[in-house]
Amino acid sequence: MTINSFNRKTIYMILLVILILIAGRFFMPAIGEALVAEDEPVQSDVIVVLMGGGLDRVFGAVDLYKAGYGEKILMVRNCQSGYNEAAAKGVKVPRESDIARSAAMQLNVPGADIIILPGDAASTQDEALAVRKYLEEHEKIDSLIISTSHTHSARAKKIFQWACADLGREVSIISCPSSYDEFDAEGWWKDREYASQVFFEYVKWINFYVIDRWG
Repeated sequence: MTINSFNRKTIYMILLVILILIAGRFFMPAIGEALVAEDEPVQSDVIVVLMGGGLDRVFGAVDLYKAGYGEKILMVRNCQSGYNEAAAKGVKVPRESDIARSAAMQLNVPGADIIILPGDAASTQDEALAVRKYLEEHEKIDSLIISTSHTHSARAKKIFQWACADLGREVSIISCPSSYDEFDAEGWWKDREYASQVFFEYVKWINFYVIDRWG
């Protein structure tokens, strides 16, 4: 290999890296932003807290409740690995929904205004279908706010719209991701945890369109 040929290859590699960085600067933010659905909060009947994401989501829901955007906080009892085995052994452990309810009550939300629906939900679709059943039984409810994480918000809103589409009445679905979730949509690829969230969220989008919605 001649020196000139080596230099040319080095220059090409440098140019390629520069092009990748430029492309990343313009396209990477769009990839992160596409996952986020953030609506202005409006007065609604209930605030639905989706499980997962620690306590950020319930904290966001409590803020919305205290600001008067919803009369009730609603969540679906989640599936928890090992819970049945623990119960069989006489070990009492709280589920995530129980912990979220406790946190809300410690933040001065009356227990009567927190509803945990049965469901043993293992996915957002399970939660949406459990909420849909609740709406079937409460026909006066025609609006709800979803409190979840930013990366989860667009998919969650789409799933709830899909689940509520044939209720026989229009139900307004408002997405208000928790302000306690610090996801950086513009610079997500610079952080390993955010990059992991984005990757798996797109996998779940594919799963919803290819498998779940037809189940």
